[in-house]
Amino acid sequence: MTYPEQGMISFMDSEKLIPLEHISVGGSPFGAVFAGGHLYYSDWSRNLVGVIHPGTGRTIKKITVGKSPAGIATNACESQVWVLNRESNSISVIDTDNFKVIKNIAVGRAPFALAMDERFAYIANSQGNTLSIVDLAGLSEIKRIKVGRMPYGVAVDQKQHKVYVSNQLENTVSVLDAKTHKLIHILKTGAYPENIAVDEENQHLFVLNWFDGSLSVFDTQTDKALKLINLSEGSRAFGQFVSESKVCMKK
Repeated sequence: MTYPEQGMISFMDSEKLIPLEHISVGGSPFGAVFAGGHLYYSDWSRNLVGVIHPGTGRTIKKITVGKSPAGIATNACESQVWVLNRESNSISVIDTDNFKVIKNIAVGRAPFALAMDERFAYIANSQGNTLSIVDLAGLSEIKRIKVGRMPYGVAVDQKQHKVYVSNQLENTVSVLDAKTHKLIHILKTGAYPENIAVDEENQHLFVLNWFDGSLSVFDTQTDKALKLINLSEGSRAFGQFVSESKVCMKK
């Protein structure tokens, strides 16, 4: 867990469900992901990605990326970490074997969140009202699709071959066909939908609605609304908040 205002990162024992320690890293740590045996975190204010050795808790590398890095994810098939640089309108791709940026990819305005399937990365451009589609093999943007206003979260359902994008200023989720990249549905949510996640096994899409403290649940097979669950006021989430187990599908 990251604490941008305090410049700290905390670790938790996932089996015992107890906090382990807090590490002071300075700056404004925002997103975090494990890759190649290390913890990578984006530092919003210092325009870098830090690499922490989990055994010692020490930062062993600081990698310069674009301006205001926020979202961060791993492409395990290629030993890569992807970082979204919100103010640079780009993605920095880091090789986890040598801690070096191997490619900077231009995308839409203010990229903030991403999700991947076996072939593509899908990036929500929060100020451009678009979804960038990046080819994982070629490391280049191949298409930019218009979605709703202020897209904030993105999730992929590989079983149903769908891509879901939450649109904060429209209280909707755009649903795209992952094979054709065409818009197929628009789902109504609660107020100011933020992050979204897919439970492929149970065929559920979860949408966390920030402004009314609720969770919208949809059937991913039919895209029909199933339930609206009331939560605490101001509930928020960023990153993968529904547990899942994925393995590299590279052939």
